[in-house]
Amino acid sequence: MFHLTKLDLETLRESLNARSAVLREEIEHALHESAAPDAPGPHRVETGDEAVADLETAIAVAGLERDAAELDLVLEALARVDSGRYGLCADCGAPIAMRRLLAQPQALRCTRCETERERTRARPSLPAL
Repeated sequence: MFHLTKLDLETLRESLNARSAVLREEIEHALHESAAPDAPGPHRVETGDEAVADLETAIAVAGLERDAAELDLVLEALARVDSGRYGLCADCGAPIAMRRLLAQPQALRCTRCETERERTRARPSLPAL
């Protein structure tokens, strides 16, 4: 943890805790909305269009899944702060730049490793000859 000062860590912990609170609130709100008994969506009432209602439901579920996945990443980052592993790249072990951590406090990899990971994942698989 040599590259992060106590003040850096506290700033980043506060950022992670704030994001966690926002995500928890959004998830709770989405779950509360979906639990309302027989609450038809706005388009179903207005148009009776089942396809639009289904699309709205799919979008809501995707948003809930995205928020839950991000919350998992934030909680994992907080665990790394507590264990002393925060700010070190999971792939190469190098320090993650403070600039990157400020922009994305839950970052698991340094910029170089994340770029390589994204490049590798973006390549289409070629069929075997």
